[in-house]
Parts: sequence; C-alpha cells; structure tokens
Amino acid sequence: MNLNIKNLSVIYQNGSHSIQALEEVSIDIGHGKCVALVGESGSGKTTLGKACMGLLPSNASWKGRVNINGQQLENLDESVLNEMRWDKIAMVFQNRAGNLNPVHCIVDQVAEPLIQRGFSSRKQANIKAGKILEQMGVYREYLYRYPHQLSGGQLQRVLLAMAMILDPEIIILDEPTSSLDALSKLFISEIIDQFKSKGKAVLLITHDLEIAAGLADTVHVLYLGRILETLPASDLLLKPLHPYTLALGRSYPTMTTARDLGGIKGDVFYRLVHQHGRHDQDKYRHTHIQVPDSSHKDGHAPPFGCLFQSRCTQAINRCQNENVPLEKIGDHMVRCLRSGIADILSLKGVSKSYGNVPALYPTDLILKCGELFCLIGETGSGKTTLAMILAGMLKQDSGEKTFEGRDMDQWAKQEYQSLARRIGVIYQNPAESISPRFSVFEAVAEPLKIHKKAMSRESIQNGVSRVLARVRLSADPSFLKRYPHELNMGAIQRVCMARALILEPALLVADEPTSSLDPSVQAKVLKLLLDLQIELGLSMFFITHNIGLARKIGDRIGVMLAGRLVEVGPADKILSGPRHPYTQLLINSARGLVKNTFKPGSKEIKPVGCPFVSRCPRHKDLCREKSPEMVDLDYCRVRCHFPLTVDHLYEN
Repeated sequence: MNLNIKNLSVIYQNGSHSIQALEEVSIDIGHGKCVALVGESGSGKTTLGKACMGLLPSNASWKGRVNINGQQLENLDESVLNEMRWDKIAMVFQNRAGNLNPVHCIVDQVAEPLIQRGFSSRKQANIKAGKILEQMGVYREYLYRYPHQLSGGQLQRVLLAMAMILDPEIIILDEPTSSLDALSKLFISEIIDQFKSKGKAVLLITHDLEIAAGLADTVHVLYLGRILETLPASDLLLKPLHPYTLALGRSYPTMTTARDLGGIKGDVFYRLVHQHGRHDQDKYRHTHIQVPDSSHKDGHAPPFGCLFQSRCTQAINRCQNENVPLEKIGDHMVRCLRSGIADILSLKGVSKSYGNVPALYPTDLILKCGELFCLIGETGSGKTTLAMILAGMLKQDSGEKTFEGRDMDQWAKQEYQSLARRIGVIYQNPAESISPRFSVFEAVAEPLKIHKKAMSRESIQNGVSRVLARVRLSADPSFLKRYPHELNMGAIQRVCMARALILEPALLVADEPTSSLDPSVQAKVLKLLLDLQIELGLSMFFITHNIGLARKIGDRIGVMLAGRLVEVGPADKILSGPRHPYTQLLINSARGLVKNTFKPGSKEIKPVGCPFVSRCPRHKDLCREKSPEMVDLDYCRVRCHFPLTVDHLYEN
C-alpha cells in the first residue's frame, strides 16, 4: 500500500490572521519504505501527519491531494475515513499520555479498535491486545495498569501496540523516540525496521536526526511549511546541500559529533497570511513571518523569496525577491537560488615559495558559506602561508583564487578596499598585531577610518560601541582610552576580534587566535567566536596546533604536512577514522600514545615522493619515488598511496 501526497497546502483560520502550516508539499511513500520528516518545531510536520489521517481541526482549510492506495482522501466522507483509520492507516501521536484515556487500563484501550470493528468479544480482544503488547515489550503485569502508572517508554509501546492492533499497511509515527532512553530508542528503531521488512509504508516524523538517518530511505526537510530539501537519508548528517539542513545537523548531538553544538541565528515561530484594507480595492493578501518580539510592521516578509533568507549564512539580494523552486541536484531536491550550500572561497593550484624554499606546493581548497574550517599540522607545515594567501594578504606564485564568485587577484587590482572589507583577519600574536601607540578606540576604529572615510565621528563611535558589545567588551570612555600594555591578554585578543569584525566581513581568518591564552580565557574567547559565527553567519578559517580544539569547533578539518594538504574531511570522520598515517600520528600524539615522533631529516621537504616517508611505518618503495595525488575516499580526501582503515587508529 502506498501513501502519495501531492501539492498539499494547509491553512489554520484565525480571523483575519491565518497560519500557513503547509504549502504545496509533495511526498511519496512506497511499499516497504520509510520516509522521514525533519525540521524545527512549527515547521508543519504534525499537521502533515494529521492531514493524512483526515484529522485536521475544523478551522483548517486545505487543498491538494492525499492518496491512500488509490483512494483520494478529499473524496471520502467521515464514515469511510473511520473505516480506513487503524485498518489501513494508523498514527502514533506525539503526546503519549495525552492520547490515552486516564480512566481505562491500557489493555482495554489497545483492544478498543478490535471491538469497534466488531472483530472480537471483549475477552478475545483483550487476549489479542495482551499478545501484541507483549510483542512491544509491555508484559502481563502491566496490562491492567493505567497510563499514569507507566513510564514514558512504556506509554510509547502502548501506542505502538494500539496502532498495530489491526495490522495497517501505512504507519505514521510522530516523534516516536522523543524523551526516551537509548535502549528504548533502539527498541523503537527495531520495530520500525520490522514494519519495513513486512512491506509497510512508514512516515517518520522526528527531531532525532540520527534515527532519521539510520532508519529512513528518504528525508524531507520542512521549514515553515515548505520542503527545503529532499535527500537520501545517508546524506542527512554528512552531505546536506541546503544551509538549513546543515544547520539542523550542526545543532544535533550524536555519539560521533566532534564539534560543540551550534545553532541557527534567530527564531521563527509562525507563518501568517492576512489581508489589509477596509474596502475591496484596498485589500491584498500577503504573508509575513512572526518572530519573537516582532511587531506586525517589522515582521513582514516579502511576497516572494526564500523563507529562510533572514537566518541564512549565504543569502544574497536575489533571495529577497525571486521565487525559489525545488530543483534537482544529483540525488537531492533543493529549494535554494544558489543551488545549495555555496562556495565562498576557492583555491586552485595555489603555491608559494620564499626564495628557493617552497612553503606551499600547488594546493586546491574550497571553503563553504557558513562553515568553520580548521587547519592543523606541525609548525612550519605552511598553515600561516596558506591562511595569508586566502585572506588576500599574500600573493601566491601560481594558481587561482576566487572569493564570492570573483577572481581575487583581479578584484584586488580594481577595488582592493572592497575586497579587504569582506575578509577579516585575527593574527597569531595579538599583542603584536595592534600598535602600542593606539588606544582601544583607535585600534578598533582604524579599519572604519581607512575604508569608510566619509563616516562621521559619531557614526564611527557607534560602530565601535556595537562591535565591542559583540565581543563582550566595555564601551566606557575610560576603557576606550586604554593602551594595549594596560590590558590583559584576553582583553587584547577581544580587541583584535572587534577590529577584525568591525567591517562586517563574510569570512574571518583566525591564525592561532587562542594559543597565548590560558585555558579559562581561551574557552570564553572560543565560545564567543562560535556564538558570533552563528549570529553573524560568518565563514571561518581557523588555524590551530591543538587537535582537541579543532575537534570541538570545526565542521571540517584540513591537515597540512610540509606545504601540502594531505587530508580534508568532516571533523568527526577525520578524528574517528583518519586515512593518512600523518593524521593518525597527530591524533596519537595528542592522546599521549606516542613518546617521540622526531627523526633526523624527517621534516625535509622533498619535491619527489611523500614528505612523510621517513616517519611512516607503512611506507613502501613507491612512497619514495612518486608524490601521491589527492583522492576521494568516502566523505574525505586524502593524499596517500596506501590510506589507512579505521582499524589503524590506535596503532603506534
């Protein structure tokens, strides 16, 4: 049996202001398939489930088609729908205790659908209900208990038993694993797998992205009633294409998550539809997004454009006024005018030498909008050289640089200041990156004075005050008059951050910004940087020697060795299963599993062969004779003739 939803729109009427819960949603669930719906609260997931059951409230109006095994839901009266519910299609609702009668024991409630259909006597129905409850892990001693006498996990199993009592072909599960312990989640997951193996069509509504990625075949990402992305479930946490899907994954904790939880800037609660004007000729219908503390006036959304634009890390002017279709990109469907997560910066074949000494061999690298990319490696491996090249502070010897779709070298020749405004830099030594003759105000205001010469002193003062507040520094006149030698290192670093952010750049390049700070101040500065990244939608290129730090903050990690990028990939993949022996050595060193990694001549940069060959316990003749190329392995890229498997992680 199949469930087909075509262009389903639902509006909840509320006087002149109505809530747009769904807009032209199309989903197909076939025999033996599981489709997951994910998205923030209020995105319309539960509304879609109720619409499939014909259980929308009286103030809901809807259009579109819901087809249950060839029968159009809109053509059926209530008596026919009642015959279909439980028998052909069943739903496990979100609020467990709220969907059970508190004055009836659970076995009676599970047996009720059998009795309503006239299949059994009360005694026979209770016997069958008891058996299915036992299959769901609710044993005999609990059958005659009342809902308030059961745990949350037991209540969820009761609802599952009730949904399955008539063995329907379509199952809708609304947050079946919320508030459950890990073992109960595992049990529910196994039940869903059993549903699929029996050929049932499963619609899984969930906030649990790990469950969705592990159980579903396809995932639909809902935002304010619209599908922003449809993708294979295996790509949900590792290869999303829409900025919203990426942000959801960054916000979800898993056992393999490396970085601290992120978030999405701003909040959106409802999407309202209403009309203005007392006379017909003055009336017009329009939508606006209601956010916390917004008035009717400033909460309006444009009649066209992307619903996610106000919270997106890569929104451009087109996003405000153009219709956004759902387009096919590979095996994804993405609603984005930039065809998914865009590249903010691209390096192709970029190299740099100092005299006869190569500091950076030809290197390819792509940075994504809104991501935090961490670069790790030994001292002298070329990290700072690479950072200064991509920041436009250093000219490469060869290769191409593209930033926001424009050639950086041409951009720098024609409009250097406009390029410099888009990239902020936090240098390695904060105490030396600010002139000792500048006060705090002068140091922070200098970029404004250089790049925006027409600004009044009052505007400059306001800009300095705003950016100091962002980095949690005082704008008190006495503080603004202080000089660097009068500040502690944590305050100096925040002044450097304010200076880098005052022009509101799109990309922030941070070269070891916390290396000279004590752990407590380092933690505060890093937390501040992560908050600013979310709040401002920044992309960030972060250099560090500290692998533990890279693990906590990075979306992706790149590993430098002797002027070469040797491994690039998602932080959790790189750190849990490195593919390059050098990356493994760095991780083992950080774990204290290696006592001595230095060998004479081991850091010699050779133009031919692998630069790690003298330290690699797995090297072969080929490693000395030929430089390895960068190759794709799963979700990572690695430069190695003989890449590691995950089993090698803890080997010395």
